Amino acid sequence: MKMMMNKKITAIFTAIGVLFCSVPVRANADLMTENDVVYDVDDESGTCSVTKYNGNASKVEIPAAFGKYKVVSIDREAFRDNPDIEYVTLPSTISKIGESAFSECKKLKSINFPSSLESIGGYAFNTNHSLDGIKLNSGLKEIKRDTFQLCISAKTITIPPLVETICDHALHGMHSLETLRFCEGVKKIEKTAALNSYKISRIIIPPSVEEIQEYAVGYRYYSPDYNLCSDVEIYGKKGTEAERYAKDNGIPFNEFDFGYGDVNSDGKVDSVDASAVLTEYSRRSTKDGKSKFSKTDDVKADVNDDLIVDAVDASLILSYYSHASSGDMRTPEEYFFLA
Repeated sequence: MKMMMNKKITAIFTAIGVLFCSVPVRANADLMTENDVVYDVDDESGTCSVTKYNGNASKVEIPAAFGKYKVVSIDREAFRDNPDIEYVTLPSTISKIGESAFSECKKLKSINFPSSLESIGGYAFNTNHSLDGIKLNSGLKEIKRDTFQLCISAKTITIPPLVETICDHALHGMHSLETLRFCEGVKKIEKTAALNSYKISRIIIPPSVEEIQEYAVGYRYYSPDYNLCSDVEIYGKKGTEAERYAKDNGIPFNEFDFGYGDVNSDGKVDSVDASAVLTEYSRRSTKDGKSKFSKTDDVKADVNDDLIVDAVDASLILSYYSHASSGDMRTPEEYFFLA
């Protein structure tokens, strides 16, 4: 009888062992993995974050949901040092990109910034040598220190209106940057915020900016000296902090009305402006053609920020006119330069 009982007990434990071996065991009950993406889930809120990527794909698309969980953030260092990723697509549910999330991803060429995004942490895109076409979303509220440091391929960047302060070194070492634009709403540009943008030629600063600290924009640093970038000019309204900074630092200042796309300055962006841009493009294309546009006209007409006024700009202006006529409430600044 005793032997039979022992056999039954042994059989029960064996069955339990088989059962447990057939169920996946996770080291941390809050972490789940799918397609090499590790998610940190929160049952209480019904949300999750991307906490790590362990794959080697060149293209990565993060879904809006993982099972029943809404994907709301990219955690600190989630993609850091990944040697393979080149293209990342984020869903319209992401509100935060954490510190160093994509730092040292030197092959990363493109990433979208969804309308839901509110905050980008420090060093998030530090040393992304291949990243170009940075088009931030209009609802972004926070860009931390060193966020885009050493993004050496990016040629243009526009800071959205809800980002009130640009932290020091946020845009440091963007060596290929040619156009730096701050939207109306930005209030403070901290010391050395955009240091060492060697190719910078256009810095556009709106009247909302109340404080520009020492060496904030337009400078390069070779120890122990700060020197002005060779071709830099500032565009802004007279009597503003932009003009004060330009004069105090010996930077050429161009009075600018911020009428992007409105090249005939009639207060509207329409087909007439597109036609004017095409005419100017045709004029410049002839062998002895001379421009009739001023520097500020060029800034208003060059709505894709490639430093060239051409048919592409005219097409974009027509596109804006069409969207605005259909009820699109975005300003020209938002339409042309923000996501």
